[in-house]
Amino acid sequence: MTFVYDIYVNFQNICYDFYEWNKKDKIMHVKKIPIFEITEENFGKIIINDNKIDNQSLELIKNKAEIFKKKKKMSAVLFTNNKDILAVQFQNDGKIIKKSFLLLEEENTILKSIHKIDFLNLELTELEKKKIVLSTRNEIERTKYLLNHLSHIEKEELDYLYFECFGKKETNLKLIEKKLKNEIMIGNEKISSITYNFFKLIGTNS
Repeated sequence: MTFVYDIYVNFQNICYDFYEWNKKDKIMHVKKIPIFEITEENFGKIIINDNKIDNQSLELIKNKAEIFKKKKKMSAVLFTNNKDILAVQFQNDGKIIKKSFLLLEEENTILKSIHKIDFLNLELTELEKKKIVLSTRNEIERTKYLLNHLSHIEKEELDYLYFECFGKKETNLKLIEKKLKNEIMIGNEKISSITYNFFKLIGTNS
């Protein structure tokens, strides 16, 4: 079994590229973690969907990872398709609970320095198929911010915002809120920008 030492990971429900890591994220400093090659197909499935790995694979990697400043070991592993590397964390039953891409420099160093990586014949059970998300992390978080605050602003503010977005008045508050939310959900950048700037103008906290 091959191990990688001294790397950083950002375990989340969604795999974020290193340039989308936030200051609020709990970046984990990994002391030691095993690495295995898996098929291109399984690599893609792990990135997108919620999966559970087979018991034999789980027993091989269970509690093999070590974290700096913590005595407790964890069930985590690096998977590679020989082009990219993905860090994965498991529950005791083999369910994948967190995932992380690596820092680009660390990933390149690993791929160049390790010449032999054992292949793991991983068997995956798909628990939930997810939609492919094309939006960036910032876009997703801004959309959540807008939808949340649209539900909590005053009537006069909602009326003003609707007129700014559509150039006309509407008396039905439920229709106003629904139409604004629909436009934001479908990715209408004009409406999203006007709404975001409006919330910033009135001092709504993020």
